[in-house]
Amino acid sequence: MFERYTENARRALFFSRYEASELGHVEIRSEHLLVGLLRTTAGLGARLLGDRVSLHDIHREIEQRSALHEKVPTSVEIPFTHDTKQILQSAAEEADNLRHRHIGTEHLLLAMLRDEKSETAQMLIRRGVRYPAVRDEVVKLVPEGTSNHPASSGEIPALMNGLNSLLDRLATLTADKTEVQPLLDEIRERVRQLQGQLRQS
Repeated sequence: MFERYTENARRALFFSRYEASELGHVEIRSEHLLVGLLRTTAGLGARLLGDRVSLHDIHREIEQRSALHEKVPTSVEIPFTHDTKQILQSAAEEADNLRHRHIGTEHLLLAMLRDEKSETAQMLIRRGVRYPAVRDEVVKLVPEGTSNHPASSGEIPALMNGLNSLLDRLATLTADKTEVQPLLDEIRERVRQLQGQLRQS
């Protein structure tokens, strides 16, 4: 289910489970997912929220609205609520609609905002965060067809084969620097492409 998720999106899910556990909740609710997203400060979702949404304020609001219980042990599985599962499904739909191959924290944020009547969306709306504006920002920052997910199993070998081919050609050349330099430049470019494929949001 989470194959398309970026490292930061997976980290947000981990933090949401941690938050539910700390509060003694036996299900991972959408507000826990919001806390997880905010804790993942390297993700685009948290960066889109900026200073408008404070982790401390959201955490305090959750504590005020729900009874605290004894911490749930890490060995106990904590399932997602129906609403949280719906957000995860909507995040995939948001990524598909934007033609993104990955599912990142930005898609999780958009999914939280889709249902304006939900408690989590209301928490964000009260702080000035709305779906249309966030979606516009995502469109600007992440072009169609972009993937911030680790390269697929087919993309990395293709890049590596290209590098090996260039190295083979380089080995057959004379010491003439005018012939060698263009190949070195191309190898550097291929390495940059490979690094871009491995980068995660």
